[in-house]
Amino acid sequence: MRLSLSSNRWSRSLLLLVCALLFLSGLPVSSEARSHAERNSARRLMAEMSEDEIEETEETEETDSARETGSDDDPEEVFDFRMTNFENADLDDESDDAVSDDESDDADAGRVSKSKKRSSATRSSSKNGEKKKGSASGSSSPKKRPDSKTDREDDERNDQKSGVKTRKKDSGKSSASGSRSGKSSRTKSKRNAKKEAEPEDTRTPEEKERDRRAYFEQTGIWRWPELTETQIETEIEKQKKYLEEIKAKFPRTVYYESEHFFYLTDAPKPIALECMKYLEAMFARLCEMFEFPKGSRVWHGKCIVCAFAFQQDFLRFEQEFFGATANKFTGASGLAHMSSDGNVLISLFYGNISTMAERWRFIGVLVHESTHGFMHRYRARQSLPLWLEEGIADTMPAVIVPADRQAALKQRSGLNQMRQTGSVGGLMQSAGPLEAWQYGVASGLVQFMLKQNPHGFKEFLDSIKDGKDWVEALKETYRCTPEELLFHFGRANRIPRLTF
Repeated sequence: MRLSLSSNRWSRSLLLLVCALLFLSGLPVSSEARSHAERNSARRLMAEMSEDEIEETEETEETDSARETGSDDDPEEVFDFRMTNFENADLDDESDDAVSDDESDDADAGRVSKSKKRSSATRSSSKNGEKKKGSASGSSSPKKRPDSKTDREDDERNDQKSGVKTRKKDSGKSSASGSRSGKSSRTKSKRNAKKEAEPEDTRTPEEKERDRRAYFEQTGIWRWPELTETQIETEIEKQKKYLEEIKAKFPRTVYYESEHFFYLTDAPKPIALECMKYLEAMFARLCEMFEFPKGSRVWHGKCIVCAFAFQQDFLRFEQEFFGATANKFTGASGLAHMSSDGNVLISLFYGNISTMAERWRFIGVLVHESTHGFMHRYRARQSLPLWLEEGIADTMPAVIVPADRQAALKQRSGLNQMRQTGSVGGLMQSAGPLEAWQYGVASGLVQFMLKQNPHGFKEFLDSIKDGKDWVEALKETYRCTPEELLFHFGRANRIPRLTF
């Protein structure tokens, strides 16, 4: 009896040992097979995805990776610029008093669900022989090769159906998927339609000048004249003589010339050329934002930039060429001089730029002040409200010089201040100097408005430059009041009932 029990015990132990060995030996094979299957599945999915979805996936992965590897110096939180419908705003809805984290999670889940639907809709459309990715021009290929008899029969049935039904079906898929490419194409088509609707200006320079002066007599708004090529060359020669006068006072300086800028400095040539590269990038971005035709001349000649290494040289330059007292701008590192005749000159001192952080900070100030000069030359001499002017000027460094963290830090400070007080601290009525955190709120508001309607933002500025009050211009272009604008801006950033 004892021998039988012992034999059974050894048999069970041996059986368990054999099973364990088989299980362990099967693990690598199973893992390798699973990895191989996942790679094949990923390849098929990537082949079926559209180009826009691939870019969106890569951007999401880069963002997630940046969050995982982000340094402690990065801002913890910046503004949220989610799309908002300004119209039909109900400011008395008590359900909007607070935006909870659960609601945000639900919204995120909804976005994930939409992304999944978009991928599935794209895969199904690819299988049915519809327009595929890889068509750079956006036109469908005339050659279709059904992969199977079933696909061929489906194509024949689709050909027998009416074109109206097919278009309705396709548009339904597009709206259900909510793809970014569909939205961008619709936005571009609307913008192109607006441009095509605008008649071509066939007036001669003399007729334009006559109409401009007549407009001034009627409205009191002085629109900048369009200079001829000869007039532009004349102004550029005057500016070169002016730069020679500055060089005579500051012998260590040298000036460089680009397509739209003169850059006078005592900094080494590589740094000067790098700064000019960012200035030209800023100019191109603003021209794109305000829909200038390619090759447009904005400046009265060119924009002059004078950058000095030491603050005492900067102050002496201000005193000798602009009559400023030495103690008037002791706290400023950059100034934008904008004359009534259209000339623009930017003066700065860069100080110690031995570290990359200080260099990026200086380039950020350079872009900020030069943006002020551009806005002075935009359309007419009429000034913008302070919050809008500074918001645009602080937006450009965030776009052109992302390595400069000053704009992001000011936005984080502004977000924290708004959450503590529930207001923007009188920003939109202010006519005096702004606090640092208010610069962040101003740039956040501008970026929020650009996100909602880029073309509407241009029309908003055009109306102000043509003499309309900014509140009325906001109602006409964005269909909302300042109170509604702040309401939606606050709601997007989890600040219910944001006020002035």
